[in-house]
Amino acid sequence: MRKRENRKLIPIIRIICVFAVILFLSTIFALIYATGSNIINHVSIEEIEVSGLTRNKAEEELQEEIDKILDGEIKLKYGENEKTFTLRRIEMQTDITEKANEAFKIGRDKNIFLNNYKIIAVLINGENIKLNVSFNDDVLQSFLSNLDEEWTDKFIDNSYYIDDDKLIIVRGKIGTVIDEEALKEKIENVVHDKIQGKEVNEIEIPVITKEPDEIDLEQIRNEIYKEAQNASYDEQKKVLSVHVDGVDFNIDDAKTILSEEKDEYIIPLTITKPEVTTDMLGEEAFPDVLGEAITRYSLGNENRNTNMELAAEAINGTVIMPGERFSFNAIVGPTTAGKGYKLAGAYSAGELVENYGGGICQVSSTLYNAVLKANLGIVERYNHSSVVSYLDPGKDATISYGSKDFKFENTRDYAIKINAKAKNGVVEMQIKGILQDEEYEIDVTSETKEIIVCDTKYIYDSTLKDGEEVVESSGANGAKSITYKVTKKNGAVLKKEVLSEDTYNPMVRVVRTGSKK
Repeated sequence: MRKRENRKLIPIIRIICVFAVILFLSTIFALIYATGSNIINHVSIEEIEVSGLTRNKAEEELQEEIDKILDGEIKLKYGENEKTFTLRRIEMQTDITEKANEAFKIGRDKNIFLNNYKIIAVLINGENIKLNVSFNDDVLQSFLSNLDEEWTDKFIDNSYYIDDDKLIIVRGKIGTVIDEEALKEKIENVVHDKIQGKEVNEIEIPVITKEPDEIDLEQIRNEIYKEAQNASYDEQKKVLSVHVDGVDFNIDDAKTILSEEKDEYIIPLTITKPEVTTDMLGEEAFPDVLGEAITRYSLGNENRNTNMELAAEAINGTVIMPGERFSFNAIVGPTTAGKGYKLAGAYSAGELVENYGGGICQVSSTLYNAVLKANLGIVERYNHSSVVSYLDPGKDATISYGSKDFKFENTRDYAIKINAKAKNGVVEMQIKGILQDEEYEIDVTSETKEIIVCDTKYIYDSTLKDGEEVVESSGANGAKSITYKVTKKNGAVLKKEVLSEDTYNPMVRVVRTGSKK
């Protein structure tokens, strides 16, 4: 009986022994990996082998691969439109440290059996860890904001502006806009590909179709409605209250006007004038020059000169309260023939074309430089498509009503006033106000990083003799620039920051060449 019982125990004892041996070997196996300082075999990050490396060495090698791709240009394309950027420009970040640590922790869990299972699985199948990629959303948004300007099918939103005693409502147009989330995903995929050594340098911009909302008259009325208010200035407290014109319109009449299908609607406004206006207060409310700038122009183009005079006159005397934003387009409005603007040369898609209001970008650009000198906050600014003659690259500020605007915010403690003039070949801008207890000197410097040589386009002309050439357009080189804002105190530099990195397209040189025999 006892022998039979012993025979039953033998298999159990054998199982226990085998289990004990497995447990012992597993413990030894796990301890060997757990106590080591290197990442286990067959582990990679973004397909880059990190097996046998320490955490720090793996992080170092990954960083080297990231550094290789930061300054490589990536082209964004939509139809015939292209624009390049670098990953450094949009401030790309990755979680290299976290992923190197994640790789090192494989097989180093507190549970020995889980460690063994994971180690064996990795040794058989391998393990590839993907990095998380992120960008500075504000920088990326700023870069994308100017991208669709030259698209023929771009979306245009509803807009409105006030012209004297009229509210002008402009109906928007259905069109394409950038699908920003899809584009971010595409950029992330390119980053992963480039880290893995793949040559991917072009992205087709994903777009979606968007149509403007219905025009909301109630919302527009809420935004423009004002009650008349007198201007006042407390010299002791240095507090200025600007005058406010009363503004209103009749909703029912406006609805009747909007019942027609039109591109533009004119709504009559009721304007109530206050008894005391800001200009009656005199210069005591704005005693100090905070920033100023001048640019020069040729007197030979009468139409262009007229346009600049009108634009400067429109913004002259504008008062901006602390925390308030100035919009060039909102003040100047559309540059139509009805307002006295003339046809003159303006830049469009790298070519010089005739537009009503051509030349007023010199006014907005001169104002931009005065605003910088006054140490005010830039909200929105765009560079021209081609280099301008009156300012260094990186110091201009182009505008285009309905799309590109120049905006800034009064970030000072007191109200400011714009003095603007375009006369006798000089555009002058002054920002006036009250000096604060702590003032700084502002310098704006621009560096041209690269000259983009213009191409020559030949047009065969049968009216010219064979070999004869006539230069129809001299063209101009493009450039890539970087502009800095330097803040000083008593001559000592406190801070140097990048204002913008701008690309100016070359203008094609056009030559007519004879083909007449």
